[in-house]
Amino acid sequence: MNSYRSIMSTLIVYILLMVIVTGCWSSKELNEISVVMAMGIDTVDDQYEISLQVVDPSQMSRNRAMERSPTIVFSSRANTLFEALRKLTTESSRKMYLSHLKFVIFDEDTAKKGIKKPLDFLFRDHEVRPDFHLAVVRGSSAKDAVTFVAPTEVLPAMDMYKALNVSEKTWAPTSAVNVKDLLQRLKKDGIEPVLTGIRLNNLDKGLKVDNVTKSPQHANYLFTGIGVFQEDRLIGWIEESKSKAFTYISNRVSSSVASVMCPNSDGEFAFEVIRNNVKMKPEIKNNEPIVSLVVETEANIGEVGCDADLKDDKTFNEFQAAAREEQEQILKEGIEKAQQIGSDIFGFGEAFHQRFPRQWHQWRGDWKQKFQKLEVKLDIRFHLNRVGKITNPIDSEPQH
Repeated sequence: MNSYRSIMSTLIVYILLMVIVTGCWSSKELNEISVVMAMGIDTVDDQYEISLQVVDPSQMSRNRAMERSPTIVFSSRANTLFEALRKLTTESSRKMYLSHLKFVIFDEDTAKKGIKKPLDFLFRDHEVRPDFHLAVVRGSSAKDAVTFVAPTEVLPAMDMYKALNVSEKTWAPTSAVNVKDLLQRLKKDGIEPVLTGIRLNNLDKGLKVDNVTKSPQHANYLFTGIGVFQEDRLIGWIEESKSKAFTYISNRVSSSVASVMCPNSDGEFAFEVIRNNVKMKPEIKNNEPIVSLVVETEANIGEVGCDADLKDDKTFNEFQAAAREEQEQILKEGIEKAQQIGSDIFGFGEAFHQRFPRQWHQWRGDWKQKFQKLEVKLDIRFHLNRVGKITNPIDSEPQH
């Protein structure tokens, strides 16, 4: 009897496991879905227009000639993004699959209106992975940006995604903002969000597949400037020459290049920043906030376009001083521009919040005004290396 009960219990367990463990219960066949790589969000007539860049499987083979764009763009309008997405089923036989989303692009009108509502949908959707980048297109629509035919990668969205990552690592004015970074900034006190800007050059030709079948390309896109936000609304732009300050102070620079006029000589020299670290020290004096920034930078000489003897210590020290002054000027101009706009993108307020929480609660309501008048002290420790196969310019090197 006990043996019978044991066998029956085992069978019941197996049956239950067969019901519960059903394998990939949520799997989707590839011929039933459209893989979305990029999403454009525009505001048109007080409605959201959503534009999805979808992979065209028939054009993905690298061995076949490109007859048309490797992606298809679907668009629809509604009062909410969720409605607009569902309306796309009226023009596509496949379900829009968002798990591989790489880029979300807003037009300026939507960014000025506020991006919390669109982001609410993206965070609630269980298919969306929170690892995509965001940007604001300047002077064009987000629909144009996701329709643009990129010159390098087969998939335009992947081209933008990779280009932004590479640009941030090698060019300080560019900042790749991940959706997680944005969400953290929206939740914290004393720090405001930023998004990188995109410009589309020669747009009419950039929307045609001919743009990638000829060399040089007729059109391209360019990451330029950073959009400055107050909470979730775009309120201004910091252009390339001043946007370096944000990436330096935020410790987002792994490498960058700058050029400076040669001391006591015609021409310029270029240096490459290979290490940068900024320590922020909030202080209170006479009941007013002050921030001290200790900036430690190491750089290599990359190019010399003037007649100079870099073996001479005095000359080399003058070059190092010129590079240091250039960096100081970049930081000052960037901070002043952010103060002029009135958005604490550097997180000075957050530093006070952490170190002086009681005082911060008194300042929190009018921090914008405090930030605009905030005294920022710079302590720049710049070290320039003598590296490379040659020391002096080629025309001044001894001939052998």
